Amino acid sequence: MASAAFGTKRSFASMNDDSNRCSGWACSPSSPAREQRSSPSSLGLQRQNGGADETYALNSSNRSTPRTTPTPAPTPRECSRTFEPNASIVLIGIRGTGKSTLAVMASVACRRRVVDVESLFQEATGFSTAKYRRQFGAPNHNLRQEELLRTALQTHDKGAIIVCNGSSLERSGQALLTEYSKTHPVIHIVRDLPSIHDHLKIWEQSKLQDLLTFSGPIFRRCSNYEFYNMSETQASHSVAPANQSSLPPFLTLKRAERTFLKFLSLVLAQENSHSNVQDNTLPLEPGYPLSDVGTERRKYTCAVQTPLAVLLSEEADIEDLELGSDAFEIVIEHSNLALDQQSQLAGPTFERVEEISRTISRVRRSTVVPIIYHVMPTGSAASAESRSTYLEYVRHGLRLAPEYATIDLSLDQDSILDIIQCRGSTKIIGHLHAAIDWYDPFWVENYEKAKLLGCNAVRFTRPANFMDDNAAIQSFRNKIYQLASTIPLICFNTGRSGRRSACFNQVLTSVIPETLRESPHFAERAEANPETSWITSREATHALYASFTYDPMEFYIIGASAGYSLSPAMHNAAYKACGMPHHFKRLQTPTLNSLQDLVQNPHFGGTAVSLPFKIEVISLTHSISRHARAIGAVNTLIPVRHLNEDGSIPEELDLFHERNQAGPIKALYGENTDWIGIRACIRRGLSPANAVRPNSCGLIIGSGGMGRAAVYAMLQLGVMNIVIFNRTRANAEKLVAHFNRLVSSPLSSPVLPPITRQGSRPLFRILQSRDDPWPTELRYPTMILSCIPTHPVGDSPAPNFTLPTQWMQSPTGGVVIELAYRTLNTPLMRQVRGEAHRSWICLDGLDLLPEQGFAQFELFTGKRAPRRIMREEVLRSWTDEQGRPDPGMVQARLEAIDDQEA
Repeated sequence: MASAAFGTKRSFASMNDDSNRCSGWACSPSSPAREQRSSPSSLGLQRQNGGADETYALNSSNRSTPRTTPTPAPTPRECSRTFEPNASIVLIGIRGTGKSTLAVMASVACRRRVVDVESLFQEATGFSTAKYRRQFGAPNHNLRQEELLRTALQTHDKGAIIVCNGSSLERSGQALLTEYSKTHPVIHIVRDLPSIHDHLKIWEQSKLQDLLTFSGPIFRRCSNYEFYNMSETQASHSVAPANQSSLPPFLTLKRAERTFLKFLSLVLAQENSHSNVQDNTLPLEPGYPLSDVGTERRKYTCAVQTPLAVLLSEEADIEDLELGSDAFEIVIEHSNLALDQQSQLAGPTFERVEEISRTISRVRRSTVVPIIYHVMPTGSAASAESRSTYLEYVRHGLRLAPEYATIDLSLDQDSILDIIQCRGSTKIIGHLHAAIDWYDPFWVENYEKAKLLGCNAVRFTRPANFMDDNAAIQSFRNKIYQLASTIPLICFNTGRSGRRSACFNQVLTSVIPETLRESPHFAERAEANPETSWITSREATHALYASFTYDPMEFYIIGASAGYSLSPAMHNAAYKACGMPHHFKRLQTPTLNSLQDLVQNPHFGGTAVSLPFKIEVISLTHSISRHARAIGAVNTLIPVRHLNEDGSIPEELDLFHERNQAGPIKALYGENTDWIGIRACIRRGLSPANAVRPNSCGLIIGSGGMGRAAVYAMLQLGVMNIVIFNRTRANAEKLVAHFNRLVSSPLSSPVLPPITRQGSRPLFRILQSRDDPWPTELRYPTMILSCIPTHPVGDSPAPNFTLPTQWMQSPTGGVVIELAYRTLNTPLMRQVRGEAHRSWICLDGLDLLPEQGFAQFELFTGKRAPRRIMREEVLRSWTDEQGRPDPGMVQARLEAIDDQEA
């Protein structure tokens, strides 16, 4: 086979130093990097300056090099993935993958500075890297690059995001990053070939593919994580406001931003309890009831198992596949591994590795539930080569930071320990599937082995042939529960006869998507895969209620105008989709007296609280959350059926354990989810240019309960400058005084997120009239929330509010949110739509209602909400004040929400 080599002149040509073994991947004998030694100039990549454009010229005499990825061989010491708080992050990859854009996004969210090594080179030398190489030669260029890279890594050791292109990674540069990756996240950014091709302006994609195939192993050798930057190949509506049928151009990067920040939150999720240093990383969903409760700690959870082959199809609907599940399990089946073995190459192919990276990124951007990465074990009789390949796949999965990953417990202890010690924040599930009787000591021994080695959970499965096998499994579970110390146990029989045991497994039961169950090839596929589950999440849920493990519950919305509420339709659609026999009803009442009757019902599951009772209801609660206390209002009540011995409310986990179970009510617990919905809408509507910074400013119209929730939402986002306008100034002063007291208190942590608790305090201002100029010491607002009614209230007419033009002078536009939804085409919404050309975007109550409803669903059921279904039902159920629907508006918004962001 003719050899081939790739390089930026000679830069890539020297990247194949096989002695640089690091946390990542090491070259195998058949990889292009090895072959390149014999002919270092068969193919070159040269950067040329053509004015403002940068083009690349490729010269190739042979492109027959196999596209393979070298074999990963990290050691525990080299890839511990444990970092000091605020350790700098390095992004590496070829040009066109989006590193700089991702760095800017992350720098704003994490409050880190961006350091671009190429910019440093130009500042230090006055030349671009390509011009410097041409003028002074490759050796001088390489020495200068090494010097600048070394200085950048040392100088910006903390609190930075460092961007490196391939020209920085000569042999010495590889060695520097190899060493750096032992103590810092070094992330390889990859992207699809057409998007890179469009950016680099290379006409022949095959040559660029050769470059990617060659450079991938090099970048993986120098990195400990990998992020697949998915491109917006079409005008996605994922973050478009539901009242606009097309996505504004400045919001096209929102999903990429959210997915990358979710990835970073996992990379940086280290246990730093020994340190007082706070990492500047905002979790994506703080405040959501389930965000701080590990999925493996909850009861009767399920994980939808979906083969990689299914997910590779562009037609695969991730949200549809995930419906009703608590985790999303991506399964790398034996057929995937066998395909690679047929190539007679050591390790996974380039194409397979890229497919896995792309799939995990695709799932992560489409759902909020955690990902389980499962490579099917090769079996105890497998060859050493097969087991080696299995471990390579597992190691590659850890580079992608899934929340969970499985490891085959039949492996030797050293191999398992190697995986566990380089897991980072990923929780490891010890996995074993064997046709051994549950009474055999084999299972208890392997459970103890998994616990001793440091697994976070254990999953045991066994093929069932008879119904009696389901009785034997309970005996084994009881043995485990009687041990002195335990880790979560996932344990059930597989196959058709094992369905009953799967229904009553309490932790992360494996289920299949309904769409796969209906496939004509399901039975054939299930017979070929002994680990395949035979139940869907809906069937598992139905079994819990049919067996009286769970009870049907009754939920309500209570308020003076609850008769118009869309909450019942939204929640009932969600219950039906998930297989829950619950009912959500309206209770329109002028007083809270009716609440006393509700709590006498043993099947009362909770109630949403609307105007005018959000403050009054606090007096009826036994306890309220820190969020509700900070806001001073409650919009959600849940019943408490068991109190602690001292009469206090149980911890969150215990509260979730009693969801969906009837019985006498001992107390009421109050929560506020309005602020969660407001925060989500602000995030959806803010362009990357308006991402929250220390000098960002928000404007709130109104000072009632929703106004307080809006202030709290902004504070949680890190907004430090908040302006209030209210018709009655005294009420605005009360609101400001309330939050000034909170933020000045030593116990202000419920009010301010960590990223804003580092010195400065929020600044509040009050505008007295619509004629007031905008305060000169503040930036113009990019977040504006109208918290006043849009319809007549009693004898008071609709306010018909619009914004004074002097308050809408932000040069980058912003987002305006009107929280009501009875009337949609308000003067304010018409005004903002008229400013769309200035990058203003509008959202309304139909955007807000489902967002806060997701959190209510979690409180009521202890399960993640089916978000798309709830959004769609709100739109379908809407009518105006005369009860008339608007089919055109609904259809446009349904189309816009079809690919809605999770």
